[in-house]
Amino acid sequence: MIETKKLTPEISVCAQPSVKDIALLHTLGFKSIVCNRPDGEAIDQSLYSEIAQTCAYAGLKTAYLPVSADGPTAKDTAHMAELLKSLPPPVLAYCKNGARSEALVNAVTAKA
Repeated sequence: MIETKKLTPEISVCAQPSVKDIALLHTLGFKSIVCNRPDGEAIDQSLYSEIAQTCAYAGLKTAYLPVSADGPTAKDTAHMAELLKSLPPPVLAYCKNGARSEALVNAVTAKA
């Protein structure tokens, strides 16, 4: 089972979900999912296009904002802030283990 970590009332993070996890995330009430993991980081990861297609079937909005393993840049932070304003909450952001997404969300909320 996928575990999510709530950072704010409207934003949570998690490790990369599988395509099979999307229905559960929908059931948990998420309305939007942001992928912060670059495609091709690992041979066993689901690609963003697979996640996005499954989310579309489940009625979830998606966005792709890949963040380097080095962590978020100022440009990443600004883009994430715009996504969080435009996507319906609650939003779930994910990367390999959730750490990059958490750092990105923390950078956004620190600027707010």
